[in-house]
Amino acid sequence: MKILDEYRNWILSRSVDNGKIFSDGNKIKIETNRAIGEVNFYDLEVLIVEMSVTDVSDGENKFYLHFELKDLEHARELFTEMIETVESLKIRRKTKILLCCTSGLTTNFFKDKLNEAAELLSLDFEFNAVSFSKLYNRAFDYSVVLLAPQIGFQFENVRKILDDKLVLKIPTKTFAGYDAKTLIEFVRTEIDKRKHSAEERAIAKAIGEIKNESKILSIAVMPFSYSTRIAYRIYESGKVIKSETVIKGTLKVIRDIEDILDTISYRCDSFDAVGIAIPGSIHDGFVVLDERMIDPKINFVKLLEEKYHVPIVVNNNLRAAVLGFYSQREKYKNIVFMSQPLGYTIGGQAVIIDGKILTGAHNNAGEVRHIMHTQLERIEYREHLCYDVEKILQSLSIEILAAISVVDPELICIRSEMTPDIEQIRETLARYIPEEFLPEMVFVKESEMTELVLLGQMILCLETLDGKTM
Repeated sequence: MKILDEYRNWILSRSVDNGKIFSDGNKIKIETNRAIGEVNFYDLEVLIVEMSVTDVSDGENKFYLHFELKDLEHARELFTEMIETVESLKIRRKTKILLCCTSGLTTNFFKDKLNEAAELLSLDFEFNAVSFSKLYNRAFDYSVVLLAPQIGFQFENVRKILDDKLVLKIPTKTFAGYDAKTLIEFVRTEIDKRKHSAEERAIAKAIGEIKNESKILSIAVMPFSYSTRIAYRIYESGKVIKSETVIKGTLKVIRDIEDILDTISYRCDSFDAVGIAIPGSIHDGFVVLDERMIDPKINFVKLLEEKYHVPIVVNNNLRAAVLGFYSQREKYKNIVFMSQPLGYTIGGQAVIIDGKILTGAHNNAGEVRHIMHTQLERIEYREHLCYDVEKILQSLSIEILAAISVVDPELICIRSEMTPDIEQIRETLARYIPEEFLPEMVFVKESEMTELVLLGQMILCLETLDGKTM
């Protein structure tokens, strides 16, 4: 086909820093010293392009998507984004390891010895040191965090906050003797253990028995401060029959969702409904979200229904999450789901009262950002980014206080990597609300969020098909 030949030739004419782009049979490969990328082409009545980028140091997917090849300009934009991901990985050529002690003085001396040893051993390790007071400002750029023995008592708290990092306590004897060789072997062993158990941690939680005969495509859009993940699943009679995750840098809601729907429509039979869970608020088919992600003047639901001729059910992703949580538990009827995404100053809420999701007159219930705009300087809530634990705890407490005061829930689910100590949160809240009025609280890990959102969105689709309102 002409468009395929033109696209392949265009890709092969591109370049990548410190690497090469070449044809390998029917696929095109991109190789650098840090990454391997692949572009595959499939003829499924229409042309489907699949792109992936893998980090060679840990085997982790950094970019994955697929789309129908029909718009050459759009296809070029996606390949350019893929190359940007490949080239960004060269900045992190080494496994970055951060040592931490009370003041940073002893670990600063130790890190010099470790870097010398790593160079002599030809290891791809880079060691740096930091004081404990600055740990959370620095740690998110590192793969491994090593705590000196004198702050070993902080291990559990640090491990919970840095949930996606390998956090280790330096053995006392090794630290006392500045034994660089032994510590490097210890780190290498622990990294290997973590890789070995990755598949076990990735097993999905059971979604429970949901009796229905519908076929639902459930999509969860989860933008983070560092990347965007769009997970989707096909449920048939409540069972998962296909599951996949798109990984990319920036979120363009309409184009990204269209790429997924275009591809799946040629791989699978038709659906009874498509459910899409996204951040922001949804009102009469319009999505209120950052204008860089979606044009607020476009009726998102109408656009997709006219194009794909299937019911489109769009909801806030936290409402889907709280319903996914609620559906797996019989004990609670009144739940608040509080989400404070990593790196963000302002969180969001979703509420279930007497078993029903609270939407409000304008489908805007739970948008606590309006409260926080009165508490923060404009630059703080416009720029979002924040890694100050005390400030995050303050914001989170205000948002939870508002929910307790208005809703009086039995349970509050909290997603907040920066504040993993429930007792600390309870103590803060108890300054303003009597202890006997405080609800139960549980943490929801980042790794659990997508599971809850996909399940909840599938249930919302079923409710819509049945003509019910949650």
